[in-house]
Amino acid sequence: VWGLGAGAVLMLWWRQWLPIRSALRHATPVRLDAQYGADDLTVLSSLLMPEPGVVGIRRPRLLLPEGIVERLTPAQLRALIAHERCHIRCYDNLTAAIHMAVEALFWFHPAVWWIETRLVDERERACDETVLQSGGRPCDYAEGILEVCRQSVRVQLACVAGVSGSNLRARVEAIMRNEIGRPMTRGRRWALAIAVIAAVGGPVAGGA
Repeated sequence: VWGLGAGAVLMLWWRQWLPIRSALRHATPVRLDAQYGADDLTVLSSLLMPEPGVVGIRRPRLLLPEGIVERLTPAQLRALIAHERCHIRCYDNLTAAIHMAVEALFWFHPAVWWIETRLVDERERACDETVLQSGGRPCDYAEGILEVCRQSVRVQLACVAGVSGSNLRARVEAIMRNEIGRPMTRGRRWALAIAVIAAVGGPVAGGA
């Protein structure tokens, strides 16, 4: 039973990866002006890609839908690229891959699937805050996300770090309010470290 469940989850991930692989095969390079901040990124464009997303872990590539550069204003495109750069800097694809493996191993545990939702929410919130902290205008950023979602809101990309994940309405409201989380001070880092050690070490110590 466990093997069948793990195989079904792996098959689900594989089926969701196939369209992305097909989009990569048909992608063409895109040259962007320096004003967009994508000089050191490999930027590709594909007609099969529903929304902007970062593909790959060791060699991340920014894959854009065909024609999105023409549909977005320079300010909107600059904000979306800053969002994707945050995904790359935080190794979000690696984190997602690790959790996908965890889901395949522990598919029967409801907390594993709840954690996936929380991971997506938090990584999107972190990227949104990074864009706002870098000086992006909230209205430009929110309008860019909505323009992307007009064609991709029904498409779920599980194998890439995109821009339209998480609760769209809550994200747009937070962006328009220019909400930025409190800085991670040394005291908060110590509190977080102690909480993690207690959560992991408590059950181990109890079992021992």
